[in-house]
Amino acid sequence: MKVIDLEGREWTVDRRFAPWRRWVQPLAGLTGGYRQHKITADWAFPKVEREEGSLNKVAVGLWVVVAIADTLVHLPVYLLLGLLLLPFLALELLCQGVAGAFARIVRWFRKAPARVDVAGWHKEHRSLASLTVLRVHDDLAVPLVAELSGLLRGRVRFDPSDPAVREALTRFGARVERHRTLLRRRAVHR
Repeated sequence: MKVIDLEGREWTVDRRFAPWRRWVQPLAGLTGGYRQHKITADWAFPKVEREEGSLNKVAVGLWVVVAIADTLVHLPVYLLLGLLLLPFLALELLCQGVAGAFARIVRWFRKAPARVDVAGWHKEHRSLASLTVLRVHDDLAVPLVAELSGLLRGRVRFDPSDPAVREALTRFGARVERHRTLLRRRAVHR
C-alpha cells in the first residue's frame, strides 16, 4: 500500500510474499548488491541555476558528439555482458523457485510469521531512505498494513518507539526485526 506523508515522501507498507528472493541472490555478488535494499540519506542539495546564455552552440554540439560516441562504445559492451550473465540469471530464477516452494511448504505446516516492510523512499524515488521490517502472525498482517498506512499519513517518519506506533504494534503482536532510517527528525518549535 502506498502512502504519501506530510512532506510529500512516498511510503510503501506491504506484506512480503517472496522471502526466497532475498535468500537466493547470486547476481547480487556480481553487481555489488541490489539497489532496493540500500538505504541512503534523504538530503536535498540546493540546485545551482545557470545563466541563460552560458552554453553556446559549440559546447552543445560537442556534448552531443561525446554522448553519441559514449553510447556507441557502451552499448555493445552492455549487450555482451547481458548475454554472458543470462545463464546465471536463469540459474538464479530456478534456485529462487526451489527455495520458494520449500518456504511455502514450511509456512503451511509451521505457521511461520509474516513479514511486513515499511519503506520510505526518497522524493526522487531512486532509493530507500528508511526501512523497517516487522514480523507478525500471518492472519494479522493485512490489518497491520492498513493500520500503519493510516498512521503514516499524518507523520513524516516512521519510528517504532513513537507512542502511537508502539501501541499499534503491541496491539497486533508485531515484532520489530530491523529498523534503519536516515531521515532527519523535525525540530519541534514551541
